[in-house]
Amino acid sequence: MFIIEEYDHTADCRTLELSPGVFHDALNEEPKSGSRFHVHNPAGDDLDIVYYDNNDDIEPLASYPKYQKPPFMASYRVYDETDTDTLWLEFFDGVKSMVFEELNEYTVVLTRLVLSVTQIEVYCTDERILYFVQEHKRLHVVRKLPEDLDKETLLYIQKELASGIEDGRFRTLSSTYAFHNVFVLQWILAGRKLTRFKYITVDIDDWAGIGAILSYYIRYRIAFERFGLKFVLNGDGYVGKFKADELAKFFAIEIKDDGADDDNTLVVPSFMALSKIKILKGISHSVDESMITPKFKAEMDEYYDALLGDKKVLGVMIRGTDYVTSGMTGDRIMASADQMSPLIHEWIEKYGFDRIFLATEDEDALEHMRSEFGNLVIALSQERLKQSDLRQNEILSDYEKEHADGMYEEKLEDTTINYFYALYMLSKCDSFVCSGRCNGSDIVISLNNGRFSHFYKFAVGLEADRN
Repeated sequence: MFIIEEYDHTADCRTLELSPGVFHDALNEEPKSGSRFHVHNPAGDDLDIVYYDNNDDIEPLASYPKYQKPPFMASYRVYDETDTDTLWLEFFDGVKSMVFEELNEYTVVLTRLVLSVTQIEVYCTDERILYFVQEHKRLHVVRKLPEDLDKETLLYIQKELASGIEDGRFRTLSSTYAFHNVFVLQWILAGRKLTRFKYITVDIDDWAGIGAILSYYIRYRIAFERFGLKFVLNGDGYVGKFKADELAKFFAIEIKDDGADDDNTLVVPSFMALSKIKILKGISHSVDESMITPKFKAEMDEYYDALLGDKKVLGVMIRGTDYVTSGMTGDRIMASADQMSPLIHEWIEKYGFDRIFLATEDEDALEHMRSEFGNLVIALSQERLKQSDLRQNEILSDYEKEHADGMYEEKLEDTTINYFYALYMLSKCDSFVCSGRCNGSDIVISLNNGRFSHFYKFAVGLEADRN
């Protein structure tokens, strides 16, 4: 992204002419981080534009767990704001006013776009916007940003980095994320024509569990149908770390399409850069029972009825182990069993639960819960780890590979079945409490489809304590 700065007379750099395509002209020069260009402005003061890479310079790279692979944000060296067929303009649905704090490449481009294809009113305090955008009745250059705009219909683009996930609505976010939400398909296309492609896929990293795969399977399909693209997992023997034929035993998902090939299939360059935008996160219910094979579902229903069928059950999910050791941040920081216990006590007394069904891979959490709640706690019999078993930044899948004794694939199938059994059992409970946001909790909520009598998700990374 180019930041707009005052003209620096001491800088020896190339001069570009101010025009609607000035940012594209600068991008064609293949700028490096910190590259500066003078911009000659025939209608006013000259200025400079300085390039900062969206991933390398703007993203907080140190905040990402070590096992996640960059890039975490698209750089957008090539894009076309006039090609509206490849823009996700639904991002602006429900927006009546847009405010931005900083004048830069992306707020200029987004201003031009919303003025041409929407009825949104735009507010800013930087008069230099008029160097880049023609005067317009819906473009308001003001001394102070208005404070009385309807927050329900306001898109606020702030200078401080924010993805929009923080408020859950993607209405308060920074420039790179606002731009990314709208131009995401053009990042994937990388200058190629959309008409060339029929399918879209993403490479699944080995760290991705079945929860991540199932959660995003439906989201990808729904998101890219809007552009006439069919999402396929394209599993050639494996989907991530899972054998494709093993997945097909348990889950009714389309793993491969015979019509998809290298020429007609788009590949998403980075799972992480796509995972934080509204086109995916705005799809709330990603998994339903139709994605489970009838035989597998019948087995789980029979197990639940035999174990808990006549009980009023509180489902509790506690993620620990690598969520602690890998350095998760924000809403991915998990509450500990000790932090969750007061709420669980409160709900047991208030709502009269007969049992707690606990889903956790963390032996420390299980021990705490059994010490705190005794025989109320029921948990599946499975191999669990203590946090002390993992090295710093080590994740479960790496530990499992290292300690599999040549039986990794066999153990992986058992682990996957146990994991999904636990999620399904949680979804059938009367109420549900989870330690934070993870793919597993998303699946539980989605499978339950709004039937929980009571639900609470901790967010200790975003708030001091429970609301």
